Amino acid sequence: MTQPFDWINKSNNDQLAWIASYMGRKAIAGSSLFTLVKNHNQFGYQEMAKSLNLLPDNAEYREASRQMKSAWQTRQHRKKHGNPVSLQMPKESLKKLNALAKNHGQSQGNTLSQIINDAINDQKRDTAQARGDREKLRAQLNKQHEKAQQIEHDYMTVVNSLMNTLAEELSYRCRLEAFVGGWDDSPLESNDKQTYHDLVEKRVSHAELNTSKLKSLNCYAFPTLRMRMREQAIINGIEESDTGLL
Repeated sequence: MTQPFDWINKSNNDQLAWIASYMGRKAIAGSSLFTLVKNHNQFGYQEMAKSLNLLPDNAEYREASRQMKSAWQTRQHRKKHGNPVSLQMPKESLKKLNALAKNHGQSQGNTLSQIINDAINDQKRDTAQARGDREKLRAQLNKQHEKAQQIEHDYMTVVNSLMNTLAEELSYRCRLEAFVGGWDDSPLESNDKQTYHDLVEKRVSHAELNTSKLKSLNCYAFPTLRMRMREQAIINGIEESDTGLL
């Protein structure tokens, strides 16, 4: 004949320990139902379980067994699935949740859990994408910074070369003036003009070797050295504005 507490598994020490704690709480609350049960501290869990099976099979103990079993099952469910919670939401939201649950053929709780999990996954994807975008932007900024540094280095190299060229030209001029004397505003003769053009061509060609990097830096928006020398030749009356010798 089945007894009220036959559902107890005597080989499950976790269950027996929980039952001992459960009966202790009931005793503290004033219940005298389990006064006939042997104390586990004195006799051990096995004797405690045996004494539970010896309790009378009546309505009072069947109800006590039902409540204990229900409490144990609730504990196991919470241990496996977590403690259930109640949420309050607007009626319209609850209505939509119920519709989603019906469409998916599952409970409202499972539907809500799925919505939350989907939102978390979306957030993770967005976070990963944002992280990737930041890394991409950082790489672009580093590349631009390196390019800017290279441009600055090339620019300074060109400026330094031009300064050296200018120093050389000034040195040539000073040496020429020291050799033949100073120059005046007298017009150049035909032979002198040709000599001038030859000298200018030589000097400009040499200077252009040092300014080649300016083309790649898009720095040729200003007049070239050749154009400037032609302008000076026109100003000084060495050539006409439309001869195009330089």
